[in-house]
Amino acid sequence: MRRRERGDRVTVLWAVLVIGAFLAGCASAPATVAVPIPPAELTEYAIQSSDTLALQFYYHPDHSQDSVLVGSDGRIMLPLLGPVMAAGLTPSQLAAQLEAMYSSNLRDPRISVAIKVVYQNLVWVGGEVKKPGFVRYRPGLTAVQALVAAGGPKDTAATENCLLLQRIGRQEYRSAKLDLARAIELGDTRSDWVLGPQDVLFVPMTAVAKGNVLVDQYFKKLIPIRFFDKLEKEFQSSGDESTDEQPAKKSSTSKQPSPTPPPTP
Repeated sequence: MRRRERGDRVTVLWAVLVIGAFLAGCASAPATVAVPIPPAELTEYAIQSSDTLALQFYYHPDHSQDSVLVGSDGRIMLPLLGPVMAAGLTPSQLAAQLEAMYSSNLRDPRISVAIKVVYQNLVWVGGEVKKPGFVRYRPGLTAVQALVAAGGPKDTAATENCLLLQRIGRQEYRSAKLDLARAIELGDTRSDWVLGPQDVLFVPMTAVAKGNVLVDQYFKKLIPIRFFDKLEKEFQSSGDESTDEQPAKKSSTSKQPSPTPPPTP
């Protein structure tokens, strides 16, 4: 019994040391991500892939089109011109470009371009949030607003170490670190950042939560000997034995023989 207790104590001590080293490593790990890029100023909307445009020819209405889809390559198909790059241009810029291109085929082409359907952009919010998933993007959406739209942070969320992946190309992202704890707890709006379409916001676990996961997944599930359960059973059995001994002592004292009365003279 003493050997088993000694082995359990050594195992528990070893577990505590490993967890302490794990948490210390998490606390002292240097940040490897950069500062976020300041958001671009809000200007006229730029056409993007999957948008639907409406083209109106004032003096040549037979060339007008009510629904022109911008392809995945950012181009639109137009009669007399063929494929024309539209993604990245504003409606006024595209209209001026089309007027210059149609001037060789039409007399005085006056064209207007309107956005009929805007492709729905989304922002992904994951990690330690209550409702991880996509959040609908709108111009001016901040990281804290996206966090609230995802249900808010969990109790295990390390909001001071959020990771932001900013989309800077079609398939290129830039990583940055956000301290949203200052914005949430102290109201420091400088710590909050305006997101862009298709950005990714990840909220990691706190060091304590990582330690709890380590204990649950490794020490409680992978170690063959369930020493936690054994210690709990031993504590319960020792408590039951102590309670069983108390009434026995009382009954032994109650059964003591009464003193013999002195003989009568």
